[in-house]
Amino acid sequence: MEIKKIIVTGGSGFLGHHLLRALDKAGYQAKNIDLRENKEFETVIADVRDTEKMLEEVKDADMVFHLASLIEAGESVEKPQKYIDYNIDGTLSVLEAMKANGIKTFIFSSSAAVYGEPIRVPIKEDDRTMPVNPYGMTKLAMEALLSSYVGAHGFTGIALRYFNLYGPGEHHEPETHAMPRFIKQIYDDKEVTVWGSGEHKRDYVHVTDIVDAHLKAIKLAEREPEKYHYMNLSAEDPASVLDIVSAVEKAMNKKANVKHFDPRPGDPLLLYADATKAKETLSWEAKISLEDGIKEVVDYFTEYWEKN
Repeated sequence: MEIKKIIVTGGSGFLGHHLLRALDKAGYQAKNIDLRENKEFETVIADVRDTEKMLEEVKDADMVFHLASLIEAGESVEKPQKYIDYNIDGTLSVLEAMKANGIKTFIFSSSAAVYGEPIRVPIKEDDRTMPVNPYGMTKLAMEALLSSYVGAHGFTGIALRYFNLYGPGEHHEPETHAMPRFIKQIYDDKEVTVWGSGEHKRDYVHVTDIVDAHLKAIKLAEREPEKYHYMNLSAEDPASVLDIVSAVEKAMNKKANVKHFDPRPGDPLLLYADATKAKETLSWEAKISLEDGIKEVVDYFTEYWEKN
């Protein structure tokens, strides 16, 4: 089956904006469902947990990109029920609407958080999955829900496990993601907060590379229907927190005032992945270097703050 019409849930967020632009450019017809408006694309304002509304809106399409979810690991520890409601119940609501309306291809944003504390690095897809926070648990449950719909209802399912996604246009309130937070702290001459020694290593993947993987996932769904695929999206070039601070300093030509705090519980020292499966299955690999990516993000935020 050729995929032409696509529904994106959560298309008003950081990744959603980039994905909708890319789908539009590639000639797909896309419809956005979100709680907030995306000013560039027509948006149906709706909550994915609203089963009746999903039955009305998730129809007349060939597939769904499910990006809508809560993403703050720290908050999930404080409010686990909220994460179960939005992430698990919201996903179930979309899958049920798809089943009722004859849409059978579902690609969604999973996360490195499904692994928890890794038993080895780089992490491979079939390594142990033992989340250390409710956010990671909900992402693993969303994967299991999807695989059960592939098994029971002949769906085509793809779970893309992103590592640290970054890029221009990333705005969260409050900002908890490392890169935009460091840029803002250095820009404002404030203390740069680092938990622990700053030796924690992570895998940073540029949003353009992640979007490219989504477009390639559409082709995989067309080629291999009625299967469940899950894969890491990793740049395979891990960087420490202090490496990121140093790259931001270089891009801004400004010194950071780094202040160390106690390490956060449940924060693995090393968290990066093997992306061989994505190379083999999707013909995908990350192309944007961390240095180039950080420079682009610094330029974006500097211009944004100076305008606003």
